[in-house]
Amino acid sequence: MKDKGKFYNKKAAALSYGGKGSPVLVAKGEGYQAELIIESGQEAEIPIVEGEALSNYLQGVEIGEQIPEVLFESVAIVLSWAYWLKGKMPDSR
Repeated sequence: MKDKGKFYNKKAAALSYGGKGSPVLVAKGEGYQAELIIESGQEAEIPIVEGEALSNYLQGVEIGEQIPEVLFESVAIVLSWAYWLKGKMPDSR
């Protein structure tokens, strides 16, 4: 594990999207917790996107809540990229 003090300003958030409806925030954290979220995502081979503004907005969303409408476009871009990396297409039904 890395030095805890090294990640003081880092923020991270994790989203879940089942192909329908809005994505849901499943984890968020700052500092050392953020690093653990990132490491878990890397171990699970989940695409990691660095975006300070989006991460800052997601810190204000409660875990288990759908993302707010103001974030739809930004999150759609991230999800499109993640699907593309995995060679998949989102469910369009």
